[in-house]
Amino acid sequence: MEHERGIVYIAVGAAFVRDAERSARSAKRIHPELPICLFSDVPSDDPAFDIRRQIENPHRRSKLDCIPLTPFRDTLYLDSDTRVIGSIVEPFGLLGRYDLAACHVENRHPVSSATARLKGEGVEPGFTGFNGGVFYYRMSDHVGRFFARWSEDFRKENAKWDQPVMRRLLWEMPEVKVIAIPPEFNVRTLRGLLFRSANESTARLLHFPWYKSRDSLSWRLWRTLRTLRVYPCNAVTMMRAFFR
Repeated sequence: MEHERGIVYIAVGAAFVRDAERSARSAKRIHPELPICLFSDVPSDDPAFDIRRQIENPHRRSKLDCIPLTPFRDTLYLDSDTRVIGSIVEPFGLLGRYDLAACHVENRHPVSSATARLKGEGVEPGFTGFNGGVFYYRMSDHVGRFFARWSEDFRKENAKWDQPVMRRLLWEMPEVKVIAIPPEFNVRTLRGLLFRSANESTARLLHFPWYKSRDSLSWRLWRTLRTLRVYPCNAVTMMRAFFR
């Protein structure tokens, strides 16, 4: 490995590279000491990237091929639709004991969430999936085998989303030790950003549809605003809780 720890982005297409540049600049502002590597098919000269790697045969999930090629011993993989707004180094300290650290998937409702509906056969329902857009990992032989199977099974199943495949493999491969990290390291909803008490840790990293520049402004705004998830039934549940 060239470096002890760093951040990796994997972007295919000019729009995703542009988003990765913006995300990387936010990470550099908070952590100038962390090297950042970009894997892309479109070149970038943004100074936020310390290392650049060319993707020769890009496809819609090139990330699954490039993740194990990290130049770092300990890696934080970030999707391009993220922004770093606070310290994100603490979970690196978990990689001496665990292989992978990530936040749980929040969208688990089997009716409204497509990824929640794709349950792997034989996986216990209580084994919650992990978000594949922000995670820390340390490369090793068995982690390399996990990444190889993730890429292979995604292709073989012609899957649309990589997270259900990730969840199933983590269940089938208990030798890969995974730990859930606090949600402030991958805030997916406006609710999670705005409604935090003084006793809760501040948000460290935002992962919103708003940052996907290839989508229309109206679609990005709608997809982000609906993460407030203010439903009338929630008020009913709250009233029941107080009067039980």
